[in-house]
Amino acid sequence: MNDLDIDETLPGQEIEENIKEEVIRREADISSSIKTSSSQFGDSSTEAEREESLRGWLYLVAGAGYGTLVVYLVLVIQQGMNIPLLSSGSDVSDTSGALSTAVIISAMVYVTIWFFMSGKNHSFFTDDPDKAKFYAGIIGLASLVIIAISWEDHQREMIISAILTAVSTWSYIRSSEMKA
Repeated sequence: MNDLDIDETLPGQEIEENIKEEVIRREADISSSIKTSSSQFGDSSTEAEREESLRGWLYLVAGAGYGTLVVYLVLVIQQGMNIPLLSSGSDVSDTSGALSTAVIISAMVYVTIWFFMSGKNHSFFTDDPDKAKFYAGIIGLASLVIIAISWEDHQREMIISAILTAVSTWSYIRSSEMKA
């Protein structure tokens, strides 16, 4: 009777309970442990920090664009100064017409982009958010008509002011949306 019992112990021998817990690792656990270990070894920038950095750069672009637009409208068009990249070297004969056309185009481009990007969040469009895009289309088409009418007289002024306004407005609205 010195045979081993079913649990592979001798008669009278105490049973040591060695219960091994089975560990099941899933891919999500492995990837999260890899992410945490990689963040400990030098990758200290998190997603929130990257988003804050991008927001800062977008605000910088917006501020620089609006600042350049003001400089362009006041100094180049109204005062007739010759600033590289912003002026063609030739004097604008009708400064009031060029200034008013550039301001109108800038305002219309701003409103068009605002309606298109964030107009749906306005309380006027709560019932039908796609109405904001409809109004963006109307105002955008009206600005194209004004550009077509004034093309021969003030094409450079309209193009520069429209580009500066579009880039600045897009950057500003995009960065403010990232905050929410």
